[in-house]
Amino acid sequence: MKRILVLCVAFLLPLSLMGQNDKVFRMGIDASLDCFLSGSHSVTPSFGLGARARVGRPDQWLNLVGGVRYIYGQRLSGLQVPILLNLNLIKARQVSAYLGGGYEFDFIGTYWGAAKFQVGLAGSHCDFRLFYKPYQGDLGAGFTYYF
Repeated sequence: MKRILVLCVAFLLPLSLMGQNDKVFRMGIDASLDCFLSGSHSVTPSFGLGARARVGRPDQWLNLVGGVRYIYGQRLSGLQVPILLNLNLIKARQVSAYLGGGYEFDFIGTYWGAAKFQVGLAGSHCDFRLFYKPYQGDLGAGFTYYF
């Protein structure tokens, strides 16, 4: 997994820096709501708060996103580390619509993480997304404000 991350950064960083005037690396704060879907037709919510970093801008094809967050809820509580790659399908100078995926590592008991798929809208300072983690049956939403 470390090799994949290094390859992504090695590919994205030069691509992001080519002839650009705006920031290509941004740090931000993140809030999220995870809704764990169970077989008994009930939803168990968890709330997350953390920090994110993004390499890339909304007008570029690819953005690499990583971070750390603490999730708190009845079903799952603890530290998580997401690493995601977003493909901006609709690009404009100020905003993009993307599909993304990656893995969210966590350090909660014997659970080691899950694949994560997301769709969202990203701007220079804001990112709103809907995500799904099939292994956990987790459907959620998140918002990041980048400085």
